[in-house]
Amino acid sequence: LVPEEDKSQIYVKFFKFHKCYDLIPTSAKLVVFDTQLLVKKAFFALVYNGVRAAPLWDSSKQEFVGMLTITDFIKILRMYYKSPSVRMEELEEHKLDTWREVLKDLKPLTSIGPDASLYDAIRTLIHNRIHRLPVIDPETGNVLYILTHKRILRFLFLYINELPKPSYMNRTLRELKIGTYDDIETATENTSIILALKKFVERRVSALPIVDVDGRLVDIYAKFDVINLAAEKTYNDLDVTLKKANEHRNEWFEGVHKCKLDETLFTIMEKIVRAEVHRLVVVDDADKVIGIISLSDLLLYLVLRPCGEDGSPDGVASVRAQDTKLHESGSISGLSDEVAQTIPEEEEHAEQGGNDAIDDGDDDSKENCERSDRDSDSLPDSPVIEKTSLPPENSMFREVTVSGGE
Repeated sequence: LVPEEDKSQIYVKFFKFHKCYDLIPTSAKLVVFDTQLLVKKAFFALVYNGVRAAPLWDSSKQEFVGMLTITDFIKILRMYYKSPSVRMEELEEHKLDTWREVLKDLKPLTSIGPDASLYDAIRTLIHNRIHRLPVIDPETGNVLYILTHKRILRFLFLYINELPKPSYMNRTLRELKIGTYDDIETATENTSIILALKKFVERRVSALPIVDVDGRLVDIYAKFDVINLAAEKTYNDLDVTLKKANEHRNEWFEGVHKCKLDETLFTIMEKIVRAEVHRLVVVDDADKVIGIISLSDLLLYLVLRPCGEDGSPDGVASVRAQDTKLHESGSISGLSDEVAQTIPEEEEHAEQGGNDAIDDGDDDSKENCERSDRDSDSLPDSPVIEKTSLPPENSMFREVTVSGGE
């Protein structure tokens, strides 16, 4: 039997033991953009390749200088959109490096090495408030993989039934108080896309629960949904409503993924991993929105909290920990239930998962995640990078296949 005190540290130890390399699949397709590529073509290329972000390569510096994400697309649309009748010339004509200068987005790329621990990766993601962390080979400078909260939590779930279970996993969200419950930003079906984009940027949220006149949850509009504007070439009319914007997915949309305060942490985690989403909307018995629990909330609670960290960059106690409303209303996270060893693949649809610069193929098996045939203390041979040729008009965009150097 493992003492409860040790069980509370089990996930910390798990992530300190495993390295970033353990998550790199045997083979994967990586999409990289040169900073000389036109902004418009870059976002079309994201759509074409079914990814939601890509590393940026500066040919003059011969190094990776940043990441292009859907947040960048949102900022571009907000900055240059005037009305449906005015063409956004900047979007059509600017190159990525010009756009980075306009945004003053010239801070160094945050990355990590393949031999760093997953614990260090989680700290880096949360403290820097980023959602994607490139794993870069220190010898070649190549990007090997993109780590995300979702991929890290999915990796944990491959082994979770083999690990001792801390008692807090059977406690409810109401007891544990994980997530955000104060001043939740929402929208209605009549909210315009341009207003939704404003909320994304100014409130620093990644999704807006859509509610009816009584505050009941009816839908959701996530940052990822914005890429459909590029896919459908409808970014010139941002005055349309979210109801209209969401029509493209009405045939397959299964509803918003949600949870309640009296569900256990394990149940919450199982839901979020199985559904391949980035957050669950917390609702009451009347389906009214109470709060949101995200992947970063879960990793912060499981991994940084036991080490005395709250995830805030300046070391000040997190807003969530100080939220008196949260404690009074009794909100937030918990867990329970058995989970299958096989976790579904990440899929590219709105609010459901989506890929992050890399299509990692079938990486659900432990064989692909765990390099058991290698010395765990030594870094394996660097993966082979094969560049595939593309049509001339896409000369600034390259697709790279990363295959394990076995």
